[in-house]
Amino acid sequence: MEHHVHHRTINLEELSSSNFEIADHQPDINGWELVDAEGNEIGEVEDLIFDPQEGKVRYIVADIDSDQENHTGYVLIPIGLVTLDDDEEEVMVSMQHTAVIYTLPPYEKGKTISPVEELAVRYAFLGAGSLPNAAAVVYEQHPEDFYNHGHFSDDHFKRSQDPG
Repeated sequence: MEHHVHHRTINLEELSSSNFEIADHQPDINGWELVDAEGNEIGEVEDLIFDPQEGKVRYIVADIDSDQENHTGYVLIPIGLVTLDDDEEEVMVSMQHTAVIYTLPPYEKGKTISPVEELAVRYAFLGAGSLPNAAAVVYEQHPEDFYNHGHFSDDHFKRSQDPG
């Protein structure tokens, strides 16, 4: 008997092509600049990827500036790795994570995101030392706690506070 496990990745949706909208108490960051820790623009927020069953944003779809040598186009950035600056309408990425953005696999808008693609994004940010032995891995679905990782923490997706 064949056992099919419905994995949640296929339930992720682009906000722009869904019937959902940003909650009233949350900023709509589409179109905001994506900046590094020094305030340099590295791209723009193009869309959000969310889990409608959980009601949570999982990724930012970023359009990376084409003037960068190594990478151009859309990439997925886990929501827990950015901070919002409402005053400047910017999404900030730490210096540690900025370099990784240019190594991320390209994201194709409208395409279902596979568990393997999500895993590739995770390991890009965790580093090569965290990779499992590829010969021993068969990856067709996420474990139950995949989104419990800090990369998806809503606590990191916060507005910067004005000290004044």
